Amino acid sequence: MPSIVALIYSSEFDERNYGALCKSRPDYMLPFGGRYRVIDFALSNVTNHDISRVVLYANRMMRSTLDHIGNGKSWELNRRNGGLLINPPKYSSKENLSEIETYYDTIRYFEDHKSDYIFINNPMYINKVDITDAKETMESNDLDCLIFSTKTEDTDGYYLNRRIISSDEDGKPSSVGLNLGLSDQIDLFLGSIMIKRDLFLRILRMAMERDSQMSFLNALFTFASDMKIDFYRHNKEFEIITDINSFFDANMKLLNRADFDQLFYEDGLVYTKSKDEPSTSYTKESSTKNSLIANGSIIRGNVENSIIFRGVSIGKGAVVKNSIIFQDSVISDGAILNYAITDKGTYVGKDTRLFGNRSHPYVTAKDEELEKGI
Repeated sequence: MPSIVALIYSSEFDERNYGALCKSRPDYMLPFGGRYRVIDFALSNVTNHDISRVVLYANRMMRSTLDHIGNGKSWELNRRNGGLLINPPKYSSKENLSEIETYYDTIRYFEDHKSDYIFINNPMYINKVDITDAKETMESNDLDCLIFSTKTEDTDGYYLNRRIISSDEDGKPSSVGLNLGLSDQIDLFLGSIMIKRDLFLRILRMAMERDSQMSFLNALFTFASDMKIDFYRHNKEFEIITDINSFFDANMKLLNRADFDQLFYEDGLVYTKSKDEPSTSYTKESSTKNSLIANGSIIRGNVENSIIFRGVSIGKGAVVKNSIIFQDSVISDGAILNYAITDKGTYVGKDTRLFGNRSHPYVTAKDEELEKGI
């Protein structure tokens, strides 16, 4: 779809919300679902809708991004014309650029490529929005912008402090705010905006001139009061990851087969970097229940309600429950883990115990070594 340029940027990332998990990687590169990364959903969705020009704004910690994504071949984005552009972060006296400053830094790219629309996507909002139908909706209704949301009830406060879109008396988007639990039914923002390219450029310039520190969504409502804007409501499975707890919950939901199938198989497949590894080996003394276990692992102990990534070794008599074990971790004989997240290459020694709970899982650092008594 040459008329659309996709812009992928994790604009709400705060390293402090992820503890040790984001000391060496950005949030969009977090492992997910046994063999994927969070970014795979955003890249796969634009590919499934035939968008061949994609700009990914990389974090300062770029090694994992370049290693996993490369030239975009796994998503058929290694094109001679267009394809994937990984834009490196701009190093300045400021620690981090704002969202508006980040986009403005590449404004020449959007000026040069004469697309009709810009599709802005935050990869930490995991969903498969119908980009093709959204474009047709904009064309048929002569709209300037669509904001992707879901109409949902939040009586339990699960989406507290998440961004919501308020409506005017005609039911059109009027402003952005935070969900404080004052309304049971809300329009929850799903991290995506489709906007005409000319309007996108105009908002960027005006925001840079008057208040470069605001988000693009705030700038949209501040500087484009004369535009024709509407909701594009998504009513299928989605996840929003903003911290360790939401990351843990989003992974654990995949243990429900219906949720897994809807997120991974409906409305297009999810692609990732392929790795040739042998099938997982299960010994006679091993036991597994309600778990996702990737290839290349060796299971000698007991695994229950857990997600095990590639190349993990779980020793004899070890117990892993309600946990997420990243790639190449070693869980030694007799170790017990419950509500734990072990980062890549973690070594858990013999008879070591690691316990957390659902709201505060125990998290290890990459390549950390833990022995009994720690």
